[in-house]
Amino acid sequence: MKIKYYGHVEVPLQRVHIELTNVCNFNCAFCPKTEMKRPYGFMEADLAKRIISEIGGEGISKKIAFHVMGEPTLHPDFFDILDHTLNEDVPVGLTTNGAALGGAIGKRLINYNLHQIDVSLQTPDEKSFKLRKAGSLSYEEYQGGILGFFSSYMSTKRDTIFKFRFLNTRFRKKSMESRTGPVRVISSTEELRATFASWAGKIYDILDTPDEVRRKAMKRINTLSAYKWNVVEISPRVYFETYVLNDWGSAFDDKGIYDAWAGYCFGMRDHFSILYNGDVVLCCIDYDGNTALGNLHDHSLKEVLSSETLGRIIEGFKNYRVIHPHCRRCLGSKSVPSWLVKPVASILVLKVLKPLFYKKTVLFS
Repeated sequence: MKIKYYGHVEVPLQRVHIELTNVCNFNCAFCPKTEMKRPYGFMEADLAKRIISEIGGEGISKKIAFHVMGEPTLHPDFFDILDHTLNEDVPVGLTTNGAALGGAIGKRLINYNLHQIDVSLQTPDEKSFKLRKAGSLSYEEYQGGILGFFSSYMSTKRDTIFKFRFLNTRFRKKSMESRTGPVRVISSTEELRATFASWAGKIYDILDTPDEVRRKAMKRINTLSAYKWNVVEISPRVYFETYVLNDWGSAFDDKGIYDAWAGYCFGMRDHFSILYNGDVVLCCIDYDGNTALGNLHDHSLKEVLSSETLGRIIEGFKNYRVIHPHCRRCLGSKSVPSWLVKPVASILVLKVLKPLFYKKTVLFS
């Protein structure tokens, strides 16, 4: 099949991230929100619609993900933008912290047949929920709202992919903890298995899952390891995923970073991001817009994706060369030994050894 390009980008990508806002009602300790230098704001609805129409009309990606920084449901025109996206027949992936699912937003959202809903649950118990700094929202209200929404939504929208994302802190980020204090959620295999078993039981109660399926599922949960990137299908189209604690490209490091001399990244390979102000950036980890290639107030998406700068960046990654200065820092290291080894290790993991670290498990078969 002939390869199709849009500018320098091979399409369709897996997804394009659209940041409707970088405003969030949580202040999570493990989020780079405190390090972000961008002002807070909301994407203009007309700009969002124009971007979505170009993505859908040109077949740029398989879906749109409303996610970079911020909580997308806080956008005052969220449902207007969502209506436009579905009218354009563009599959939608909504990533939400879940705080609004138990209220009016959740009640409206039940009427929308989305392609995928990702709940960044991250902190699955009362103790770890304190890391979210969620103001007056209690853990009981938070959990109840999410489960109540899931129950109502899945009773009518069984084709939607529903994913609960849990934070895996098995691999500590000392530079982050020096700023935030200890970040502990799922830090061992035992905690992973106990957490998945507890939440699977809640989901199975809602779905009225047969006892035999439950018993088999619990046995398989007890084979999972916290050293893996786990994607577990606990029921048809319902997933648990462990999200490994990220340092967001050395965002929390005060000390110097040795820029990467080589490396590889999925940015512009399977996704890219558009920030609320219209800046197009290389990947979803660029929380501060450091890799902005152009702005969609002034240019079409095709014009930005056709830039000579992006062409050099993509060609560089094809040959494991890191062109953009921010990418070199993001992929960089804190010590000389790590600087020597990390680029080779990252290329091997992303290109060759991914199956060893990525563990997809089906519990219901």
